[in-house]
Amino acid sequence: MTFLERTKSTLSLAVMLKDDLSPDKKTIGDVFLKATGVRKEIVQHGTGYFLLVDLPEGNHVLTGSGHFYKPGNLTVDTKSIDPKQPFAELTLTPKSNYPFPDGLTILKGRIVDENYRPVAAAAINVTTMPQSATSEDDGGFFIRFTIDSDINITLTINKYGYISGNVPVLLKKGVVTRIIDPIMLTRQ
Repeated sequence: MTFLERTKSTLSLAVMLKDDLSPDKKTIGDVFLKATGVRKEIVQHGTGYFLLVDLPEGNHVLTGSGHFYKPGNLTVDTKSIDPKQPFAELTLTPKSNYPFPDGLTILKGRIVDENYRPVAAAAINVTTMPQSATSEDDGGFFIRFTIDSDINITLTINKYGYISGNVPVLLKKGVVTRIIDPIMLTRQ
């Protein structure tokens, strides 16, 4: 004797991950979504939405990320989800390995110590400008600029336990400028 069991699942929330820099806001490469308190697999639909079914009641932290993106979080209270329009968006910020599109003025670099090990969480500030960045786990960083013409800038790099450094850079309008050699910080 064979018993067949039918189960009914209900879509609780559909989440679209968006790209912070792309003009069409579509993410590139592999992306994923995780959620606290969710046992069922989160499936990515052909439309790009991540589908959460039968979401348990309460607050859930959704974390989206991918190869080219820093983790981004969205907190969702199931009571605030409109069952007729169960859609949400989570905008992701690129990491330094992101393939930046043409036409943007971007400065990319990498911070290392005297043994060429990555230095994470170093503060990179642009002298006389508001732009800044923090180095990622691999030491990489990027800074986006809006400039009218090519300019010379100076980066100031700080990290507790290291001697601060200054690096002059020529920024070219509409170009991704890569600092070829890693920027080395020496321990104090």
